[in-house]
Amino acid sequence: MNESLPGMDVTFQSVMLGLPAPLREFGAHLPHRLGLTPSRDGRWTDFWVLDINRDLPAYAAEDPARPGQLLVGTRELRCYRMAHHCAAIHGLITDRLVDRQIEPDPRYRELRRAFRLTWEQTLVEATGDASLVRRALTRTLGSLRRGTWQELRSLTAGHLTPAVYAEQTREKLRWGGTAAWCLLQRTEQPERAALLERSYDLFCFALQCLDDALDCAEDERSRGTSMPTVLGVPVGGLVRATSPLLQSSIATAEQGGFRRLAAWLGSFLTLMESLTPPGDPEADQRAGAWLARTAEGAL
Repeated sequence: MNESLPGMDVTFQSVMLGLPAPLREFGAHLPHRLGLTPSRDGRWTDFWVLDINRDLPAYAAEDPARPGQLLVGTRELRCYRMAHHCAAIHGLITDRLVDRQIEPDPRYRELRRAFRLTWEQTLVEATGDASLVRRALTRTLGSLRRGTWQELRSLTAGHLTPAVYAEQTREKLRWGGTAAWCLLQRTEQPERAALLERSYDLFCFALQCLDDALDCAEDERSRGTSMPTVLGVPVGGLVRATSPLLQSSIATAEQGGFRRLAAWLGSFLTLMESLTPPGDPEADQRAGAWLARTAEGAL
């Protein structure tokens, strides 16, 4: 990660400075308001800890023909990175509103709109192509609406297939790859853009499986059910699905020439393989393999 470029908290503060004072005051401790940090003074980076989630555009900008060099200049990368941060904040506000984890205060929607506008503006500044950005955001925001509501319907129905689970996760989180996708489209590398998107989709789904396994008890209390229950798999099966999903993500990143991304994913895979969930190891392994295989086909 290039520390000379703005971090997520710097991006947040720069957007907040342009807002009316009452809205700035309401959003001053937004990570805590959204339930992302236990401390009122918690930062975005206290929650958004994984480097490729923080800085995917920098991984996308790696020039496969010139190791160590970038496809874009520092100014452009700064804009792509800010757009990526705004997408994350917009997506997290949406997630909390749809899940009803925060009160339906109209000021949340005002903040979300401010970050959506900056997301768009910084992408236009980076690409110089307003048409490309409009297409990207239309696609992404449509996916976000479909994915969040599909997830709510799935939990209400009490049954879910791995294919639908993978699809709704991809749709819900597609915003995470939008800035990187635009960067690669603008540098005339649509094939690599598609490979990066698939690699990141697989990673995000692996992370979703882990999160849903860890949140199982809380989901049972707050929603009356959990993802392992609606999928019909043991909790450990979700954890064990992460390994084959990450292996596929790494292979796809390597195919696209994203060496830094593949190396980071390899380190994360090592961490996931060290986990020892409670339960029957053989049953968990079978369930995880089945879940990952079915989900990969859907993605």
